[in-house]
This record gives sequence, structure tokens and C-alpha cells, in this order.
Amino acid sequence: MKKLICLFTLLAFVCVPFAQAQKTARKGRRASAKKDMTGTVAPQAQKALAAQADVSVEALPQAGAVAVDATPQVPQEGAQPVLPVAGDAPAVPAAEGEGFVAPREEVAEKPEEAAAPRVVYNPKSRRDPTLSPDDFLLLQFREQQRLAAIEAERQRKLAEERRKREEEERLRQLELARIKDPTREVRNRIKIGGIIGQEVFIGSRIYTVGKSIYGARIVEVRPDSVVFSYKGHKFVRKMQL
Repeated sequence: MKKLICLFTLLAFVCVPFAQAQKTARKGRRASAKKDMTGTVAPQAQKALAAQADVSVEALPQAGAVAVDATPQVPQEGAQPVLPVAGDAPAVPAAEGEGFVAPREEVAEKPEEAAAPRVVYNPKSRRDPTLSPDDFLLLQFREQQRLAAIEAERQRKLAEERRKREEEERLRQLELARIKDPTREVRNRIKIGGIIGQEVFIGSRIYTVGKSIYGARIVEVRPDSVVFSYKGHKFVRKMQL
């Protein structure tokens, strides 16, 4: 146990100074790298940068001011003298070099683009150019058949509706006739086979005055006809030969 304690103590005395030395070396490397990154500027470069930074812009002539050139102008032979126009400020070219400012250039407006020509497609036929004439003929025939079937179905529905309206109208007329003349219900059913005196042969039976058949009562027997009464209405039926 004592040997282990001695061994650990010896390792501690050896490792601690080594770790401190490593930490000091890293700090030194960081300081040198930071110094290299900072650097210095040469005197000539500093003068050039100062000259570029100290650029003075000369004052341009104000609008309406006329610049007067002190140098006398000597006209050439045969040339007409140029007279200054009031209100026009001649352009004063600035000397190129330090502090030179280029004049503003007028940018021409973008011309309007011409309208695209209108293209009208007016084919002579409605045939799809991707189809052959035979295919187009077949499709046209099928389309005609489809339209014909649709028209036939429409005509069938119209005829059915027309028959339905006619039947409704017939029933309405019968109802009106029954209301106006209730004897229609029975008089068409009574068929007189013969008359002998006051006896009437209807079917296979004999009826006399006062008897009723289908609700109609016999009120009078004539030589060739019989008078019936039905719901307050009288009607006459003749003998059928």
C-alpha cells in the first residue's frame, strides 16, 4: 500500500509541471498568431490611402449662371462668331484627374414594343389534321348516329307526353259529360229487343212500366221506344231491329 501511495505521489509531481508547460506553450502560440494577423501598413501605402480618402469635389456651376472665360477667343477666318444665349449655361468640362466628377448622362426612354400581329386561324375544314380521312369519316358517321338516337328519344318522349295529355283530356270530357248528363252511364247499356203492348223485352227478361233496370225506371212504353227516368233526368231508348 505504501508503495502505491509513493508511486501516485511521484506521478503527480511529474505530470503537474508538464501540464503547466503545455498550457503556457498554447498561450504563446495564440499570442504569436494574433500578432501575425494584425500586421503593419507601409508608409507609402498609408499616404496613398490618405490621398484617396481626401477627395474634394469641385463646386459645379449653379443653374442659370454663365461661366465667363477670361482667355480671349480668336475667331478663325471665315467662321461666324458664336453669341451666347441668355439662360443657357455652357457646359464646363472638368479637368480629369483627382476630384473629377463625370456629368450625368441622359438615358433615352425605352421605346414601346410594337404590338404583336393578330393571328387568325380559319381552317377550310374541321377535320383533325392528326386523323386520316377514313378515321374522320368513321367518327363523323358515329356522331350522326348518336345525334339521330338522341333525336329519336326526344320524339318518343314528346309522343308519350302528347298521348298522356290526350287521355287526360278524354277523361276530363267524360267527367264533364257525366256531370251534365248522368243518363249516359246507363242508357248505352240498355238495349231494347222488342215491345209488345206495355211489355218491353230487354235482354232475356220482360219489363213493364215502373220496373227498373241498371237504376233507370221505366216511366212510359211507346210503340217503338221506351222512356226511362234516371237521377231526375229522362231519356228515350228506341227499339233495335
